[in-house]
Amino acid sequence: MSEEKKVIRKYSNGEITVVWQPHLCIHATTCFKQLPKVFKPRERPWVKIDAEPTEKIIATVDACPTDALTWYYNDEQKQKEYIAMKENPNGKPEITIFENGPLHIPAEINVKDSTGKILKVNEEKYICRCGHSKNKPFCDGSHMMAGFKG
Repeated sequence: MSEEKKVIRKYSNGEITVVWQPHLCIHATTCFKQLPKVFKPRERPWVKIDAEPTEKIIATVDACPTDALTWYYNDEQKQKEYIAMKENPNGKPEITIFENGPLHIPAEINVKDSTGKILKVNEEKYICRCGHSKNKPFCDGSHMMAGFKG
């Protein structure tokens, strides 16, 4: 289907916006079976966004087996918080291993040296994994010249 023929419809209740992309719909009927007061395929507009609480709408849209129905928070900060929660549901800080590079340790995790001194207080930390850094334990980019794989 060409780009210009793809219809996208948006329905907002002020708190969230539901996005419908009919070209992705496989007519699984999940939406109107789960929430018939909101999703009424025989009416126009077919989405009655104010007919049920936001939480119920979110749960139903999340149950869509395709991306024909998606949603987002209208408040940018709330949307950012939601995305962060989805990416890290337990809310705990995470250490990331970069392919062929360092470990990334977020600012909220302390790293102590052998004497107990906290290094880089309230700063992001990148810990060397290749052993070639001249600024150990921190990465200085030496892994690239060393051809480190890992």
